[in-house]
Amino acid sequence: MSVPLKSPEGLRDSECEKGNLGIRPPIPYVPPTDLLPVKEKHETLKIKVLDGTSTTMKIFSVGSPEEYLGHIMAVLSLIDRKGLRDQLIKHVNEKKNAEATLAALQQKPIGPKDKSSKKDQGNSEDSDDVERKQTKEILKTAMKQYGEVIATTYEVVRSLLAGEPLTQWDRIVQEMHESDSWAGPDGKENTGVRPKGWKAFLDCVELHKLTVFPPDAAERQRYYIQQGIRKPTRASVRQFISRVQQLSGYIEYLPTLKDSPRAVATTKRGNVPFEAADLASIILAALPLSWQNQYNMTHSTVPESPRVLMPELENIERVMMERYNGDKQKSKDKAVAASPNKGKPGKGSPNGGSSKSAPKKARTEKFCQRCKTHGGSYQTHNTNECRRYDKDGKPTGQFGSKPSEKHKPFKKGGEKGLAYMTSMLEAIAKGQKKAAKKGKKRKKRDYRDDSSSSSSDSE
Repeated sequence: MSVPLKSPEGLRDSECEKGNLGIRPPIPYVPPTDLLPVKEKHETLKIKVLDGTSTTMKIFSVGSPEEYLGHIMAVLSLIDRKGLRDQLIKHVNEKKNAEATLAALQQKPIGPKDKSSKKDQGNSEDSDDVERKQTKEILKTAMKQYGEVIATTYEVVRSLLAGEPLTQWDRIVQEMHESDSWAGPDGKENTGVRPKGWKAFLDCVELHKLTVFPPDAAERQRYYIQQGIRKPTRASVRQFISRVQQLSGYIEYLPTLKDSPRAVATTKRGNVPFEAADLASIILAALPLSWQNQYNMTHSTVPESPRVLMPELENIERVMMERYNGDKQKSKDKAVAASPNKGKPGKGSPNGGSSKSAPKKARTEKFCQRCKTHGGSYQTHNTNECRRYDKDGKPTGQFGSKPSEKHKPFKKGGEKGLAYMTSMLEAIAKGQKKAAKKGKKRKKRDYRDDSSSSSSDSE
């Protein structure tokens, strides 16, 4: 059978045959994001129910396994709301009563054959014939109405499917009711055409589920709830209990190994939801160990139901959160006390940056003994770097003579600086005069060249 949507587990055939319950369950606590289908706009259908009101149902074409199972559950609930199941039960009872009455009339003994009772015998035979005819009419009507209601039930399921799921449903119904042989979920072959009925309808629904789930989906789901669920840190107690109850409710509608060809005589049905006390114990075991110890300190018995367990766990949750926040604040205060300047930006550091500045280079003191003895700046260089005096203390030529007028004076300012500035201004003025003279000469030459060229052109 082909699958109408992505397989939720990615199971291999060998894993399904081995019945490995340790792999991913049919419907996990948190659906995998890589298997979630793209959200699309689904078509809807407006259907009238038994009380005269109308409800809108989504037409399923593609979705996750959980969405598919939720759709099947909604369709079965809709069949009950339309009163189809009650009508089927009513017509079945009418059919059984009519068949029993007809069988009793056929086995009714014939009275004595004396002459005195001939007239009474004739009247009783006429009344029996009338009753027999009426019973046959009742039986015929009940069978007809039963067929109409069961056909409506099949059509409700078909009208709420589209795409590949609808193709699978039509194929299953055709193999079940239009073939010379048919096989149910258990795989046993049966000869003859099977008429439509409530049991046959449920078999068709189970075969349709097998296009999405493995035959032992209920057993896998039960094992997962018992062994694989742990309370997420960010989920509240109320959210966690609600989700676990929802997962437990799916078990009733999942395929079970008992209905598959792999079942034996001692196989038990796995599609049985957990009892309230069992589910409460599973929820308690899925909590952190400190929460369980806190609960056991104040209770001497096991929890009765999730509804009774919820307020107790919410109190524990509140206490644990306060304790966690207090410990967190204490550790934070201790860290601040250990390093009070931690987190504050240092002077000159950018906002949000590290408070530690770059280490400064160690400054070494320079000293020149020659300049200290004979005069000069002795802290700008060392003795072995001195170029003012030699090792004997005699001035070198570079520093001993006065600077020439051509070079920049040693120090600006004073008379030397003024003389230097004056000479510079004079040099600039001379340069400007020379440039002006050259410009005039160039203009005159250009004029002469232009006149000579114009005269030559006129000739």
